[in-house]
Amino acid sequence: MPTADRVLVLIGAGSAVFTRGLLADLIGADDLGAWEIRLVDVDPVALDVATSLARSMVEARDVGGSIRVTSSTDRRSVLPGADFIVTCVGVGGRPAWQLDHEIVQRHGIYQPVGDSIMPGGISRLLRTTPVLVEIARDIAELAPDAFYFNYSNPMTANVQAIHQETGLDVVGLCHGMHHIQRELAQLIDAPFERTSTLYAGINHLTFIYDFRLDGRDAWPLVRERVRRELAEIPDPADIGNIFYEKPTAWHNPFAWELFERYGAFAAAGDRHVVEFFPERFANGDYYGKKLGVDAFSLPEILEWGENRYQGMKRQALGEEPLDQTIFERSGGEQEQLIAIIRSITFDSREMFSCNVVNNGLVPGLPDWSAVEIPGVATARGIRPVAVPDLGKPLTAVLARRLSSVDIAVDAALHGDRDLVVEAMIADGAIVDVDAAAALTDDLLAAQAQHLPRFA
Repeated sequence: MPTADRVLVLIGAGSAVFTRGLLADLIGADDLGAWEIRLVDVDPVALDVATSLARSMVEARDVGGSIRVTSSTDRRSVLPGADFIVTCVGVGGRPAWQLDHEIVQRHGIYQPVGDSIMPGGISRLLRTTPVLVEIARDIAELAPDAFYFNYSNPMTANVQAIHQETGLDVVGLCHGMHHIQRELAQLIDAPFERTSTLYAGINHLTFIYDFRLDGRDAWPLVRERVRRELAEIPDPADIGNIFYEKPTAWHNPFAWELFERYGAFAAAGDRHVVEFFPERFANGDYYGKKLGVDAFSLPEILEWGENRYQGMKRQALGEEPLDQTIFERSGGEQEQLIAIIRSITFDSREMFSCNVVNNGLVPGLPDWSAVEIPGVATARGIRPVAVPDLGKPLTAVLARRLSSVDIAVDAALHGDRDLVVEAMIADGAIVDVDAAAALTDDLLAAQAQHLPRFA
């Protein structure tokens, strides 16, 4: 067991949901020893909420002797000596996300998420990627040997840009793959621990092309159930539903359509995957509903997130008692992180889904691009596993989606409005040059406070 205190720096700690989940998991990880958790956020109010909540959690579980929480708005002051660094930065927060959503809809584009691709994802990239690069430059200077994990979206662009600009071996983490792997096990009524997968893709469009139960091909079991369920008239409540406990085929009908065509299931399910096929959902029409409106409603998820935050804020301020259920297994975005830290600490070499720079790991995709593939967590860090057998059709789908990301990264880092227009066109959700320019100008004007490079 580790004996000396180790340091984890969380940048973007104002995301109290993530901070709460991380602390809950860490408090339950007795085998990892003592920690100093340094919380960082540029918003002092949000930082105070997260810090107060974290300290209340530590006090409630009487673990102050093994977990110490500090905070600062100055990341450079807390980076030296870090063992692990995590970024979960969302520039502009929920208000900026909502604004993207409203603007792209006014231009006739319907997105259920808007955090990875299509015009909403490009807008998020423009305001977030340059900030992540600045943070990474500080990490490269002040804590170059720390293990660095990023949760900020758009994941593919951020991992590419950080490595491209700083050379850091950042690892992007997202719970989407982990969630879908468990859903596949549920579909065949099998314990998750008895199943295994092989996969490759880009964040939110990762193709699971091999799925096994006890070492044997489990796709026939999946195919039988999916075909049976899709042959039935769906419950309208299953279409475009973000929140559900037990999966059915009608929760992800488009992903299962792709499965019939390619023999691979697209994670992280329809809510994200439909955005990578804008030509298929040009008017937002999705199995009788409208994307982002009554199918995977973005206002609904934003309201849910705001309500969660306000509840945590009241607990942090002592206006409500601390919710003791938070110490149960949280299952949130951070759920892989503690398991990865444990595997690194004890060199147990467990496997996780990771977003890393390609460098030939997936043949047919650019070396500079970020791919989501299996990675082994070792004492020397994440060692990604090459995936040479994805196949040309799926590789072609991924390569097409990466072209707009590369252009948008350059646009973001250089503040180049014309490159933003080109990224919009390459993305495919909008093909008319004048329409792409008008949408670009509206987004740049609306988000100007977060886009200093475009001033």
